[in-house]
Formats: sequence, C-alpha cells, structure tokens
Amino acid sequence: MNTTLPMPVRRQRSRALALLTHVAGGALAAAIVVVPGTAAFAQTSPAATTTDDTLPKETVSEAITGDIVVNGRRQQTALAEEHDAVGVIDIVTTGDVAIHSQTGIADLAKQLPGISVSRDQGRNQSATGEAQYVSIRGFDTGYNAYTLDGLRLPQVAGSSRAISLNLFSPFAVGAIAVDKTPGAAKDSDSIAGIIDLRTPTAFDFSTDFTRARVLAQGAQLALDRKQKGFGGAVGIDAARRFGSDHQFGVYVAGYYEERANAAESTAVQNDYKTTAFDVGTPRANGDALSADGVQWNFYNNEIKRYGATGSLDYHGDPVELFARVNYATYLNTNTMNQTGLRNELTRGQTNSNPVRTLTGGGTTQAYNAAGVYTPLGINPASYFRTEDVEQELFSAQIGGKAHWNGFTASLEGAYADGRFDQPQRIEAAFRGIAYNGAANNTGAATQGVVVDLSNPKSPRPVLSSGASAYVSSLDRPSQLYIQQGYDYLSEVKKTVKGSIGWDGTGVLTNVAIGGLYEDSDRDGRSLAPDITRYRFLTPLQNGTVQGPTINQYNGHVLTDFLDYYPSRGIKVLDRSQLDSQVSQYVNQSLVSPTVINQGLLKGNEKRKAAYATATLTIGTLEVMPGLRYEDNSFRARYFSTNANGVGGNFVDAGRDYDHLDPSLLAAWKPDARFVVRGAVRSSYARPAFDQLAGPTQRSEADSSGNITVTRPNPNLKPVEAWSYDAGVEYYGGVGRYLQVALYYKTLKNILVPTGTRSIGDTVGSVTTIQPANGRDGNARGIEASGRFTIGDMLASKFLGNFGVGGNITYQHTEANYQISATDIRKSTLPQAPNLIYNAEIFYAAGQFRTNLSYNYTGRFLASVQDSQPDIYVQPIGEMNFGLAFAATENLEIGVAARNLLDQHTYWATVGKSERYISNDRNGGYMNTGRVFQFSLTMKM
Repeated sequence: MNTTLPMPVRRQRSRALALLTHVAGGALAAAIVVVPGTAAFAQTSPAATTTDDTLPKETVSEAITGDIVVNGRRQQTALAEEHDAVGVIDIVTTGDVAIHSQTGIADLAKQLPGISVSRDQGRNQSATGEAQYVSIRGFDTGYNAYTLDGLRLPQVAGSSRAISLNLFSPFAVGAIAVDKTPGAAKDSDSIAGIIDLRTPTAFDFSTDFTRARVLAQGAQLALDRKQKGFGGAVGIDAARRFGSDHQFGVYVAGYYEERANAAESTAVQNDYKTTAFDVGTPRANGDALSADGVQWNFYNNEIKRYGATGSLDYHGDPVELFARVNYATYLNTNTMNQTGLRNELTRGQTNSNPVRTLTGGGTTQAYNAAGVYTPLGINPASYFRTEDVEQELFSAQIGGKAHWNGFTASLEGAYADGRFDQPQRIEAAFRGIAYNGAANNTGAATQGVVVDLSNPKSPRPVLSSGASAYVSSLDRPSQLYIQQGYDYLSEVKKTVKGSIGWDGTGVLTNVAIGGLYEDSDRDGRSLAPDITRYRFLTPLQNGTVQGPTINQYNGHVLTDFLDYYPSRGIKVLDRSQLDSQVSQYVNQSLVSPTVINQGLLKGNEKRKAAYATATLTIGTLEVMPGLRYEDNSFRARYFSTNANGVGGNFVDAGRDYDHLDPSLLAAWKPDARFVVRGAVRSSYARPAFDQLAGPTQRSEADSSGNITVTRPNPNLKPVEAWSYDAGVEYYGGVGRYLQVALYYKTLKNILVPTGTRSIGDTVGSVTTIQPANGRDGNARGIEASGRFTIGDMLASKFLGNFGVGGNITYQHTEANYQISATDIRKSTLPQAPNLIYNAEIFYAAGQFRTNLSYNYTGRFLASVQDSQPDIYVQPIGEMNFGLAFAATENLEIGVAARNLLDQHTYWATVGKSERYISNDRNGGYMNTGRVFQFSLTMKM
C-alpha cells in the first residue's frame, strides 16, 4: 500500500486521523480539496501531535483547510474524533460560508444525523426563515443539554430549557458536536444528549493566519413584494502561535451581520367547529369540521447579529492552560400585518339561526335549521403586532490541566450572563361593523364567512358580490385600540468544575473522579399589552379620539400574495406611525405599581454533581463504566393571582430533588476500519423553570365568557429515562465511511411542554391549568449516515471527483399523556418526527467545488389539545446549492442558494392529515421564499 501522503496534509492530527489517512493511501490526493472557512477540532495534546519535516511547507490556505474532504463539509479531524470516541458523537463544521447560505447555527446543525429544528411560533420566529431550536433525534428540546465549549448556557428564551441558537453565527462558532451517549463525566440531565458549540483555538491550525469573509444576501420574496430584502455580513478572524516552542496560541474573531426578509402565511381565524350540531367535541369529529373565519399575515424582519470571540491557550508540559471569551447579540425588529374575515355580528344585527340547546346546558345560534354550522356576520378586520426580540450572551471561561507520572488534574471556572428582552410589544386592532347581508347591515343577518378548505394550504372565503365589495375596502373599519407591553428575562450562571484522574498501561487504563457546582440567578418581568389598552372612538365603543382607517396610514398595499390575492387587501403599515401612537396614547406610568409587580419573578437554581468513571481496555475493546450523582434545588418568588382574578399575593416556592445515573459505554475497534459501539445509561430532564415558578397568566373571556388561568407547578418531578444504544461504523478511507446505529429509550414522569392542557379544574366559567407529570413513553429508531467519494475507483478523472452522501433517521415513539384527571391518551412524543434525512451530491476538482443538498423532516406532534384535535407540523423539505471558485491562492468566490424549490417553511394542521390548516397562533401555512448569496473569502 502506498503510504506517501501528498500535500496538503495537516501535520497536527490525532492517532485515528493518521490511521485513517494511512488506510486511504493514494486515494487521498483525489479526496482532499481546499475549502475556506472551516477549521479542524480534534483536541490533541502536544504528546499526541506528530510532525513530518519532510513534508513541503503548507500555504496559509492549506493550513486553514487542508483536512477538508471532497464532500465540502466534513473534516478528517472531525471524523477522527468520532472514530476515537467511546460514545456516539457526530460533528459538523460550520464556518464554510462560501457554499452555505445559512448564517444561523441551528440550520447548519440539521445536516447531522437525527437533528431536527423548531421555532417559537408565539413570537413570529418562523417568519425569519431561520430555525431557532435544535433537538437530537426529535426529542423535546427540554430533553437536550446545550453547551458552549463545554459550558452550560443560560436559558433565557422559550418555555423549556432549550437554548435559542439564533444569536450564534458560523463566523464565530467553528463546529457543532452532538454527543448522543454522554458518559458520567458529562451532564446527566440530557436524555437526548448534549449539543456543544465549539469556538476555534490557535492550536486547531498549523500556521498563523488572518482571514476575512464578506457576503451579501438577497431574499427573493421580500424583494418581489417591494420590501427590504437585502443583507450582508463580514467576519474577520486570526490565529497566532508564539513562544520558544510555539506553546502559546491566541485566536480572535469578530463579525457583524444585517439581513432583511419577509414572510407570508394564511390560516383559519379560530378553533374549528363541528359541522353538525351537538355531536360532541371537534376532537371526536375530526373528519367533519368547519372553519370559523380566515386570515392572512405578512411579516417583515430586520435582523442584526454581531459578536466576538477570543481564546488564549498555553500547551506546555506538564501544564495546559486556557481562557475563552464569547460575546453575541441578536436583534430582530419584527412586524406582522394581518387582515382577516371574522365570523361575528356587531351592534344592531341579529342572528337569524334558531336558538339551539346544547346537551349538558347552554345554547348556540351557530347552526341553521338543518343543524349545519352556519355562522353569520362577516367582519373585515386588520391587526398589527410587533414581536421585537433582543438577545445577548456573554461568557468567560478559564481553566487548566496538569499531568505528571500518569496523574491528571483539571480545574475550570465559568461565568455566563444571558438576556432576552421584548421591549416593544405593540398591538393594534381594526374592527367595525360587520357585513350581514341585510339592508344597511342592520337587523337579521343572512350571510357569514363560509370557508372553502378544498386546497389544504390555502383556505378561501366564499363571498357574495356585496360581501366582497364591503370587505375589500380599506376605508373600513377604523382602528379599535393601540397597546404596548414588554417581556424581560435574564439569567446569570456561575460554574466551577474539576476532576482528578490516573492513566495506566494495563487493563485499567484510566480512573477519574470529578465534580461540578453551578449557581444560576434569574430575573424576569413582564407586562401584558392589554393592560395598557387605549380605546379609540368607533361605532362599537366609546372613546375620545376617532381611530384612523387602514387607508389613512402610510404604507404599501401588496399586489401579490402566496398563490392568490386575499379578498381583503393587505397593507404593510408604516411602523413609525404606530410608534407615534404608542408615545401619544399609551402611558405605562399609569399602570399601578401593584399590577407592575405582578409580572416580577426572582429565582435561583443550584446544581451540584459528583461522578466517577473508569476505562478498561482489553485488547481492542474499550469499556467505560461510570456513576454520576446530581443534586438540584430551586427557589423563586412570584405573584400568584386568585382564580377569580381579584387580588392575590406573592408566594415563595422551592423544591429539592436529586438523581443517581449509572452508565456503561463500550467500543470495540478491531482495526482502523471498524468500530462497534454500545451504551446503556440513565438520565433525566429537569422541568423548565417557568413550569416550576412564575406569575399567574389569566386570559381574557372568550365569546362564551370562559376564562383560563394558567399557573406553574413547583412540585413537578423530573422526567426520567433509560437509553440503550448500539452501532457499527466502517471507515474506508478519506471521504468514505458508513455509520449505522440503533437506539431505544424509555421515559417516565413525562411532561407536555408544548401542550395546551395538563391538569385542569373548572369552576363555573374559570378553568385553572397547571403543568403536571404524566405517564410514560418510549422511542425506538435506526440511524444511518455515510459518505462515498468515487476517488481513484474510476479511471475517469472527471467522474472521480464526484461523491454522494447523506443520513437518515427513522423512529417510532409512543407517549401516554395525562390531559386531565380522567383523560389519559396515547400518542407520539412531541417534536419527534418519524423520519429525518439529508441527501447530498458533491463535486470538487481543481479550483471548483460544489454541492447540491436536500433536507427533509417528517411530520411531528406540535401540541396536545383538549377538545380540539392535536396540532401537527407537516413534513418540511429544503433544497440548497453552493458553488465556490478559488480565483487565487488567497481568494475564493462563492455563490449559494437556499430553498431552491421555494417550499414552505412551516405548515401546521389540526389533526395528522393535511385536511385542516391550523389557526394563526399555531402557524398555519407559511412561506419565506428563496435566499441567494454571494461571498468572498480572503486569506492573508
């Protein structure tokens, strides 16, 4: 076998990398290609580093990217780390902006096997076109642990312990590592696994360099709708090694990004009604439902993302020291303009349907004489909402490791401060007299909104010519109200951890003990917008100032929308006028201190851990038993409102709980080509802090006068799980590998963090809801990933530069949900799709490299409902393309396109089938369009 390694080959590499390149032999020349923008992340000590002074001197470009294989993404050092690990680890590098138009970390993470993404629908985040949360194997995001260079991150957004990743940029994060079978040395509150974001260090590169990356983007949908749609980013990073033996290293990076996009969606207005009268709940009649109103939404986003990262390292003998600093900010100025047709009658109008008595009490006039759902009244409505988001994170770490005579000791401390802020939650509504089909719109109504659902992606109202003329005029109705609220949440997390270990040469090759102490302080405050509502003078209400109509606002009326233009036009309002209204009419200083205080939250969480692990080596078999103990406590103070909405008081809540988690990981590596793995481990998931503690939330009365009160539950138990994993891997050389894994998980005390109901008690018209522990659940699945480069297997020089790759995860999940004291259901785990896959074709030769990829995420359960069918998210696919050309040794030009097929970004339905589109708060059907990118990468 030819063992001569052609240049470029990184001189620093792990033992496995050397073995893998040795196996590849002469095929390496065809497989290696220069790809700017990525770095290797095998963490090797000086003792493990090999050099070969006979190799030709590397260029700067080769030093930065020399390990990239032809697939354009995976690196040999990343692949080597996966090979060397005892557990199941997947790694993707993220810095290659030349052929990837995604500038958010979450969307890059979904290239990995079994990774799915989700968004916060309540804050319009799906309209950005970017994913927000990442989950391993589709498990609820609260079942994952999220770290930055091993540091547990503050949780400051959302209703679970998931970390919103949209503030992280690939300009500063070099790789995402997913550990699906973490051992006892890592956090055990990680049922699904641990997602670690890694920042580069100078020791990840074999030479000094300075690099600048510049890109420009255009969002096609926004530009087609004559909205802001351009954007761009710049990133600069540099690495330097110094000292007599180059034992010191410093890496710094900074970036700034601005981008704008638009999105459009459609949905039904309210929950579905049964088509027939008094046949039970909509859930029990899931194939015979009628829509109640329809609406259309248009979104604008202006995103800023900027930050900096730095690392300082010392690699000496016997001491290694490091320091890390990261700062990141994400700002999104988000506006939503909505128009809709509501089924309702207004003043001076009467319902001509007969009064019908419901079984069990109550009456309705929503059904005609034949008992068919026939709503009356067509109210043209417009609505405006902002969901501005500000996120900020600062983290700092310092630590070191010493080793002597086989003994090792490590100690590190970390500080992280995270903030989530919504300072401008503005809402404005426009509603007036409904059209009822009668003369002068008074008296008995004869018409209502009948919704045609024959196109499942596009609900359309069926209107008479008179109704169409009435609702299409933007001179009606006038503005009903303007209001403003806010949300703020911060968390400061301080962590100290350390370990002591011993390395041997016999069967017992390693023993280690360690511990962790983590202290988190949370500060939150919120004010619901409707508390500050200012009411204008309209035909429906008293006021002192006449509200303007939509036509009286500055703005742009859209001329196109999704697949057809709505019956009522959509006008993108000039936001500055609404900001001016807030300044003029909304006075938060008039809100009483008592009400302000009801939105305050103070909390503290402490986590302590101790663990012991050992590594046994018997020939080519490595076995790692471990035991980890974690102790948790939380304390909080918040306001609890009485169920009747009158009065309340501050309460002090707290709870202590602990968990003991054994684990056993094993890997058999008969040679450099094959690895067989197995793992058994216990783990748990802490309930989200806002499920444990937080202010009472009280809804407004609905059309029937019903009120919902939602409270936290400080007595929640953690979810507990056992996981069983097995797999086999084959490494056939550079760019050729296959990995297959099986997994099975059992869970108990499951929660439904995405659900609208847990345990509820109804007294009169008030339903009080608290999250509660449910029953059990399980998941079983198979996962496969691989890359195949043709390389030297064909004589054709052209075809030899092609390759294919991808991954697939297929799983089946079950869960028993306790919706109420008497309602227990069997369904799937939330957020867990049954199928996830990625497929890719790639090519590299000379100065060119390109790839065409497709990502698919199958249908999954989004929300469990009580009387309505559950909410599901239908399958989502995305095709992306990238092409890079190395114009010179130090300059590469890239073009990329995202969502080439212009597929939907989100599609939520009521029930599993595509038949019934969801209401808008659950997402409906949304499109964000294509994104095109041009980039330059310069190396010095």
